[in-house]
This record gives sequence, structure tokens and C-alpha cells, in this order.
Amino acid sequence: MKKISSIQKRIKSIWNRRVRKSLLSVVIPVYNGEKTIGRCLDSLLNQTQRRVKIICVNDGSTDKTAQILKKYQLRHRRIKIINQNNDGRSAARNAGLLEVRTKYVMFCDDDDEYETNMCELMLNAVEENKTDLAVCGIKVVYKVHSEMKESDEEYYRLKFDGKNNIDDEVIIQTDVSVCNKIFRMSIINDYMIQFPDGLDNEDYYFYNAYMSVAKTIYFVNQKLYTYIRHEDSIMSENFEKKKFSIDHLIVAEELFNFYEKNGFLKGHRDLFWRQWIASFWFSYEHSGEQYFSWIREEANKFLDNNYEKFKPFDKELQKMKDDIVKVLNKRSNNG
Repeated sequence: MKKISSIQKRIKSIWNRRVRKSLLSVVIPVYNGEKTIGRCLDSLLNQTQRRVKIICVNDGSTDKTAQILKKYQLRHRRIKIINQNNDGRSAARNAGLLEVRTKYVMFCDDDDEYETNMCELMLNAVEENKTDLAVCGIKVVYKVHSEMKESDEEYYRLKFDGKNNIDDEVIIQTDVSVCNKIFRMSIINDYMIQFPDGLDNEDYYFYNAYMSVAKTIYFVNQKLYTYIRHEDSIMSENFEKKKFSIDHLIVAEELFNFYEKNGFLKGHRDLFWRQWIASFWFSYEHSGEQYFSWIREEANKFLDNNYEKFKPFDKELQKMKDDIVKVLNKRSNNG
């Protein structure tokens, strides 16, 4: 009897693992990734959670990316390829989301990697704890900007452990990357959450929109995602004062519209203003002087339309807003 019981338990365990394996898709936006996409795909194909659907969106690559993806697809039926014109990472991720037929979705960038047990641990975390999402730690590899190691360590450090209810503090203290998280497709579909087409800082929008309607989160205290800072990465370009740093301000205003539409502003307006102020200063400090005029006009317009209606209660936050107004007025007076 013990032998039969042992066999039954093993069969049940194998069945449960197979069921879970069909619950998850990973979306990978790929653009000119011939040097890195193979390593990225290998890390996903070698997962302990074997039956993960891998959706690769070739975003108009002009190198050998398409050929490499095709070779992988011929060997692995789990891989689906979507080819589109070069519309940007947001559009690529959105195209991938349209193809997801599983209960959960994760994301990976084409030059990054998963630890071999990442999918299994993330899926277990969200399923067994019945949370709306789970998040793990990130290991950063530096090919550029090694001076950011200390700030990266603090930013990506998990400030919570285990299962938590989502409140303003959890939202603020958790990194906004979508690549170290697992999301429920039911929430994404119910609230029509997408990445903002044509804009960078897309993770910020998606993360905050999702967190504003989710209730619970689970923190997996392991570094399961490897993020590589290289010279062509979006974040590296942000810190080189490129034009798309101004997208941080635009995305914050798009987030305002999502919050307002879904009733989140009512009890969280101080959270929003804290986010908007941080986005303003990032755009202001990293976009370059040639864009100050646009930033000033956009910020002034937004403050004029919403300042009194959503005036924050927090005195420190009010002072931060007043400081921005002084800066805007000073630049306006100086032309």
C-alpha cells in the first residue's frame, strides 16, 4: 500500500507540474539582437518550468535577428514569432500581449537572462500565495555606468518580504521594471493595461497602472533576473541627456488619466503628485537644455489644469510642488 501511495503521489506531482507549465507566457521584444538573443532564449528554454510559451516580437530588426529566431523556432515549438515594423519596445510588448493565451505573463528583454528556476519560482509564488503579482530581485551586470552600482543596488533591493497588501508605500518602494515580475492576464485585460505606444519609460506606466488596480503582491527574495547595462540600452541613453528623457513627464500625465478613469486618485492623490514631481525632475535634469522650453510649457499646462483640484495634503509635498512652480516661473521670465 505504501508503494502504491508513493506512486500516486508522484503521478499527482508530475500532473500538477504539467498543469502549471501551461499557465505562463514570456514576451520578448527583439530589435537588432543578433548578438544576444540566442543567450536570452537559451536561458528561457532551459527553465525548470519546461512548458513556458515564448513569444518573440521582432520589431523591424535589420541584422540577422529574424534568421536566428527562425532557427530557434524550428527546433522549439514553444517559440512563437511575430514580425512587425520598427515601432518601438512598447508596441512590441503590446503585440506580444495580444498573443498571450495563458493565465500569467512575464517579460524579458532580448539582451538579458533568466535564472534557470525563475519561471518555476515566480509561478509558484503567485499561485500558491494567491496574489495578483510576484516580484523577484535583479542582478545588474555593468558594461557601462558602473558608477551606478550603489544606487542600482538600493533601487532594485527588495524592501519587503513574502505576501503583502499593496499600498502607497509598497508601490513607491518597489522597482518599476516589468522584467522581474509575473502578472495576471485577467487584470491586464479587465483594465486594458498596455504599454504607452511611442514613449519610453514604458515600464513605469505599466507597473504603476497595474499596481493601482491590484490588491496583493508576493516578494521572492532571490535575484532571478539578470539585467545588463550596455551602451545601447534605453536607461544608458537616458543618463546621456537624450530627447526621450522628456517621456517621463508625458508618461506621468498618461498615468494620471489612468488613475482618474479607474477611481484611484480619490484616495491616492499625494502618491500621484509624488510620482509626477519625480518625473518632472528626471525630465528636467536629463533631457538637455534644448528641451527646457517644452518641459516648462507642458508642466505649466498640467499644473494650471490640475493644481487646485488635486492639491496635496502633505506639507512637504506641497513645498516640492511650489519649488517646481518657482523654477518654471523663473525660466519663463528669463525666456
